[in-house]
Amino acid sequence: MVSFTICSAVVVGGSMILLSELIHPDVDTTRGLVLVSDIINTLIGLLAGFLAGRTETVQIALKAKQEEENKKP
Repeated sequence: MVSFTICSAVVVGGSMILLSELIHPDVDTTRGLVLVSDIINTLIGLLAGFLAGRTETVQIALKAKQEEENKKP
């Protein structure tokens, strides 16, 4: 639900900036473009952090499982 809200806000915001550029090319949309690109960069960073955390969790679980199997006679 949260990711849908953020992604839809990015899509709608980008669409509005594009529409504004097409209808009124003389309007400065630099600030809006910077905000949308900052949000996208933040989302990419969050995704990278999430994937790194999940990878580390899986590696720790596999290592614990291997150590447990090695202890069994």
